[in-house]
Amino acid sequence: MKFEARGLVKIFPAPVLSGSAPVQALNGLDLEAGPGALGVEGPNGSGKSTLFKTLAGVLETDGGTILAGGEAAGPERLRELAAYCPSGPRTFYFRLSAAENLRFFGALAGLSAGQALERARLLADELGLSRADLGRRFDRLSEGNMQKVSLIRSFSRHAPLLLLDEPFHGLDKAACAGLLALIKDAALDSAVLVSSHSPELLRQAADRVITMEAGKIKNG
Repeated sequence: MKFEARGLVKIFPAPVLSGSAPVQALNGLDLEAGPGALGVEGPNGSGKSTLFKTLAGVLETDGGTILAGGEAAGPERLRELAAYCPSGPRTFYFRLSAAENLRFFGALAGLSAGQALERARLLADELGLSRADLGRRFDRLSEGNMQKVSLIRSFSRHAPLLLLDEPFHGLDKAACAGLLALIKDAALDSAVLVSSHSPELLRQAADRVITMEAGKIKNG
C-alpha cells in the first residue's frame, strides 16, 4: 500500500503564560512512501518524531492530508494501518513481564494470545532477546532489551505501514544486524519509515534517505 502526505502542518501551542511562541513542527510537508524502506534523517527538532506520530494516528494534523492507498486517512484509520515503534519505553506497563505486555498489545491488534506469543518468540530470536528476558518484568530489563520488546510489538502486527523512530538505539551489533534483516523483509510488502542519527545504519536499512529540516523535506 502506498502512503502519501500532502501539505502536512502541525503546530504545538506555547505553554500558558510562558511568553514563548507556538512551535511549527511540520510546515507543509509532502511525502510518498511504500512499499519499501524510507530513511528519515535530520537534526533534533526537525520534525521527525512529529511526522511519525502523525502518520501513526497518534497526533492530529493542523492542516494537510494523509492518503492510504489513494484514500484520505484520518487518525482512526491510520491507527488501524500503522505499527509505531517510538523512541522510548513509556508506552509499556512496567510491572508486567515483556511477554504479558506483548500479549496485551497483540490482543489490541487482533492477535490471539497464542499468535502473539509465537510471533514474539520468533522475533526475539532474530533480535537476540532470551526467553528469560521475555518472562522478566519490563522495568527490570536493560535499555537495549526494552528496545527489543518495543520492536517486537511493532513487527508482530505485520502492518502495511511500519514506523521505526530511532530503532537502533541501545542495540548491540548483533541485534542491529537482526533488525536490519527484519526491516528488509518487512519492506517487501509494507511501507517502512526509519529514523536514525546513525547515517551508516540508516543507509543500510533504507532504499532511499530523505532529510528533514524545520518541518519540511530538504531533499529526496
